[in-house]
Amino acid sequence: MSEQRGQWSDNVVPFEQRGSGYADRTPPQDLAAEQSVLGAMLLSKDAIGEVTEVLKGRDFYRPAHEYVFDAVMDLYGAGEPVDAITVADHLGKKGQISQIGGHIYLHELLSSVSVTANATYYAEIVRDKAILRRLVDASMKISQMGYQAEGDVTGIVDRAQQTIYEVAENRTKEDYQPLSELVELTLDEIEALTQHGQMAGVPTGFIDLDHLTNGLHPGQMIIIAARPGMGKSTLGLDFARAASIRHGLCSVFFSLEMTKSEIVMRLMSAESGVPLNAIRKGDMTEEYWQRISNKTAQVSRAPLFIDDSPNLTMMEIRAKARRLKQRNDLKLIIIDYMQLMTSGKKVESRQLEVSEFSRQIKLLAKELEVPVVALSQLNRGPEARQDKKPMLSDLRESGCLTADTRVLRADTGAEVTMGSLLESGERNVPVWSLDASGRLVARPMTHVFSSGVKEVFRLRLASGREVKASANHPFLTYGGWVPLGELTEGTRVAIPRMVPQPLNPIQRDDDEVILLAHLLGDGSFVKRQPIRYASIDELNLEIVADAADRRFGITAVRDEYAAARVTTLRLPAPFHLTHGRRNPIAAWLDEMGLFGKRSHEKFVPDWVHQLPREQVGLFLSHLWATDGSVRWDDKAGQGRIYYATSSRRLADDVMRLLGRFGIVARLKTAQKAGYRDGYHVLINGAAAQRLFCWEIGVWGARREGVNEVLRNLEGIVPNTNLDTVPAEAWRKVRAQLVTAGMTHRQFAAAMETQFCGSTMWKHSPSRERLARAARIVGSAELEREATSDIYWDAVASIEFVGEEEVYDATVLDTHNFIADGISVHNSLEQDADMVILLHREDAYDKQSPRQGEADFIVAKHRNGATDTLPVAFQGALSRFVDMQR
Repeated sequence: MSEQRGQWSDNVVPFEQRGSGYADRTPPQDLAAEQSVLGAMLLSKDAIGEVTEVLKGRDFYRPAHEYVFDAVMDLYGAGEPVDAITVADHLGKKGQISQIGGHIYLHELLSSVSVTANATYYAEIVRDKAILRRLVDASMKISQMGYQAEGDVTGIVDRAQQTIYEVAENRTKEDYQPLSELVELTLDEIEALTQHGQMAGVPTGFIDLDHLTNGLHPGQMIIIAARPGMGKSTLGLDFARAASIRHGLCSVFFSLEMTKSEIVMRLMSAESGVPLNAIRKGDMTEEYWQRISNKTAQVSRAPLFIDDSPNLTMMEIRAKARRLKQRNDLKLIIIDYMQLMTSGKKVESRQLEVSEFSRQIKLLAKELEVPVVALSQLNRGPEARQDKKPMLSDLRESGCLTADTRVLRADTGAEVTMGSLLESGERNVPVWSLDASGRLVARPMTHVFSSGVKEVFRLRLASGREVKASANHPFLTYGGWVPLGELTEGTRVAIPRMVPQPLNPIQRDDDEVILLAHLLGDGSFVKRQPIRYASIDELNLEIVADAADRRFGITAVRDEYAAARVTTLRLPAPFHLTHGRRNPIAAWLDEMGLFGKRSHEKFVPDWVHQLPREQVGLFLSHLWATDGSVRWDDKAGQGRIYYATSSRRLADDVMRLLGRFGIVARLKTAQKAGYRDGYHVLINGAAAQRLFCWEIGVWGARREGVNEVLRNLEGIVPNTNLDTVPAEAWRKVRAQLVTAGMTHRQFAAAMETQFCGSTMWKHSPSRERLARAARIVGSAELEREATSDIYWDAVASIEFVGEEEVYDATVLDTHNFIADGISVHNSLEQDADMVILLHREDAYDKQSPRQGEADFIVAKHRNGATDTLPVAFQGALSRFVDMQR
């Protein structure tokens, strides 16, 4: 946000001093224009559409105004109402309401504008002021280049020119233009397609495709996807030609890949039958000119608009399309292509940004009630197949997870496997997901789907967490989402630092909570054996006997084993067991799927994860009283807190429950020849150990260990090297220092540390240290990173485990979820009503008998059948046509 801002003049305060409390220092003319723009946007939806064509959030001088603008854009882009109340609510959810001056300031913005019709004029003032500031900033950067003299002179001049060009590029604004203004040459011959029946939607120009789909319908999102060089842009133009030239329906072609001139040449070639190569080279014969001349008038009258503006954002496309809908009765939108679009904002992941475009395109189609055709590039999946044919899964960018991968639900706090979600067909499952600020938020996982059989790898982190995934499945690193295949040992990846309380918490009987904890730890409930509990702690024996009596009416029977120094409680049924009657504890355990489980098969049932924080603490304190340990190690001078179990599933469950308290536990595997692996859930670090002792504690005799650890931790400064942010964060700090004009020595002094040259940037900063740096350089982005819900774990190993059937899922808005305790990305958002995969066999095999043929593979059709439709590809004329019948 601050990279475009510097110290412009004497009447402008540095960025770190700006905010809602510094409005009086903002240049009056800048402040008035910015307030008027925002006020108009809060009052009028039309004003929002006009302003988005002129401004971006970074154009505002005051950070508070940028927050308000972004909030308006978020609501507008989601199709939600925009007013002072909804914007205040949105800012509140993002934790920014106090930073803009509260609800009162939003109402001040409303009172600052009297005529919303002037919104564009106000926006132009704000934009021009922003450009002037960027020009000053550019001049400062060029001066620094000259003084530093790093590199050869030619390179310095080139960078200086690029700096000025970027300012000028931001000033330039191209718009859509009708085809009649672009055609300088005339078109000759039109291959007319006979109308066939009544078309309910916009015709595509292909008989078989129109018969299958009955045209492209209002509100539909249609994806045309292919590998590079297959002709997806050509097919998009074929759709536009059919709609506008042959049927007189208004269409718009937004091109981020081709220029207006190139598009018109392709249209000329396709409509006239003149080879595109002849047009491009100017190798025109008299016959070619005649063909072009014959069709000029007809093509010029076509209501086809073309926009080749660079760096188009979804908001700009939306605003322009709305105007065309109002003025020209727009019937079809084509976007070429999704991977080249930009949001106009800083984002942590390009993949996340592209995924969001799909949802925005679907909303655009619904809002304007027109079909929107979005062109998209497939991944490299087809190249790996013998027949090279694309599949629907090639459109997805994220890779896949195995059936036993456990997804963290937001409604219950429990985990559910990908396989069971697919089998049940459950939809719109709330899951915990990281938003753009690194906060865990609840988002719907719309559905899970199979992606076939793929090679699978096990990713194991330093904390002991592990997940199985395909090589192309992305994980969140500090630099963004990176496929598993590109991760290396030591790479820091994101896991939750804490897990929020479930959306639908439940309160259970304390006796149930206590009894379950003890039975999971030291209980035995295998089939055809009495239900038993064993302990050497008298307090444990008493609480189990009391809980069994109060909850189930069972009187515990004590059996003393002096040799083993342990007491066993048998928990018999309070009545005679006949056919159909069971021990109530056995039936209770059976309801949870626990009865008959041996020690290495035990787990925490789902309802425990749904408990409120207090009862989760109660459960853990009694579980720790069985196989847990809390003691002070005098020799090492540190506390030892861990829970031991032979069940990996139980160990994972305990780690998830500790996350409710913001404790990031580590898992250690204990191996011994001739025995099953054991698992120790470790709580390391003074801060986490204090939190455990204060918030959870341990029931029974082990409580004294808690007191001992707390006594010894008094006065010990917590080790800040456990919960650190990757060292790459310092790059952002250094960039902010350049903008603020602060030297490294001045920064070190402000941080109250000794200046030690480049050494200060080599070590990963603690959250507290990064937060202090963020305040010094005035970076809201760095402050968010310092307080995010992300714990940066490290990759310990990646190993191949074989081939398995794998699955993916779709999560709306944020496009990620927690799998086996690790943040993972989901598929490219599949909002499409129809997906057409374009395939040409001769593109891979020059000796193919299907030379000049192509297939439209309708792989997804929400409202009808799917099919593979053969067509002819006339590459020389830049068009696809129906096969001759």
